[in-house]
Amino acid sequence: MSRSLILITLLAASQFTQAMPWYASGDNIRGASLLTPDERKQHVSRLQGMRSFTECSEYMQGHYIEIDRRAKAANIALPPVRGDPCEVMKTMGRFR
Repeated sequence: MSRSLILITLLAASQFTQAMPWYASGDNIRGASLLTPDERKQHVSRLQGMRSFTECSEYMQGHYIEIDRRAKAANIALPPVRGDPCEVMKTMGRFR
């Protein structure tokens, strides 16, 4: 019984990692150095909880604005936005 539970847990975790491979740790977020560890965890958690592409896109737009504001205040040049976690989750079937 416990082996079955472990297997199910591992399968569920691997599905999430496949759906958001580079965001799962919170360290590979554009501007991660401008976020506290708790903010990075919260960001990943919010992405995991998105129910629609529109909700995700609106959240990410606000996130990028805040990160850009922090970077400007700290006089840090960020790389351009690359990739779209919302598109990745849509492609992986997380929402439509």
